Amino acid sequence: MHFTRAVSAFALASLFSIGCGEPLPGAEGKAPPQVAPELLSQANALTTNIYNGYPVTVSGGLGSLQTFTLVNPAPAAKLSFTLRGGSGDADLYVKRYYEPTLTDYDCLSDAYGSTENCVYTTSVEDDQWYYVLLYGFEAYSNVTLLAYYSNPLPLATTVTTGINQLSRTVYEVDVPAVKKRLQVTATKPAGINGQFKVYVRQGSAPEVPNAVECTADSNVSLPAVCSIVDPAAGKAYVMIEGVTNVNIVSLRVDVLTK
Repeated sequence: MHFTRAVSAFALASLFSIGCGEPLPGAEGKAPPQVAPELLSQANALTTNIYNGYPVTVSGGLGSLQTFTLVNPAPAAKLSFTLRGGSGDADLYVKRYYEPTLTDYDCLSDAYGSTENCVYTTSVEDDQWYYVLLYGFEAYSNVTLLAYYSNPLPLATTVTTGINQLSRTVYEVDVPAVKKRLQVTATKPAGINGQFKVYVRQGSAPEVPNAVECTADSNVSLPAVCSIVDPAAGKAYVMIEGVTNVNIVSLRVDVLTK
């Protein structure tokens, strides 16, 4: 992250626990963006709504501006905004309550390339508005923008939740080193109607339907089970998607030695 461009983001992070940027070297040489104010106003007038857990593919030219809004649907431990994949170089600006500018934001992630992170880790309440600004430091294409809230899930612990049709909820799991299998099991009580799907991905949240390592469908089998052999140590992400409304879903993640 370029230090001079990110001072205000780090200052706010100390107050609001907002994580800023990728832990990657190489952004120190990036020049500050120069954009006419009227272009930012035009971008804000064309703001696109994005939805929790639903990726959006974006492309833009050199110096381009695109704006997005998310209304966080539920209280959560963490709310993440990420850019992944594609080509070129897009920078990510995020602000809660108001539209960010190139000098006023909660978080700026401006690594070289289009792998960017902005994360809120406290005070993530429901029905809060978050605003995203993408700036084309260079032309970029087919980059995935994903916003999602997540909650920690301890291993070998069953959590129970209800899900709505088309809702997507992400759980974050810490996977220890040297394990043979990561196994995710989701089920619902007998007599409870409804259908759901489970997606699992290591390192980043699933970007359904493309960036997913394992999928299980309650309409095919109950319990719905996803397994990853020889999982990498670190974070794994489990997403529950409501195909229809389901009042009760139980979810558990285990790591196995064989």
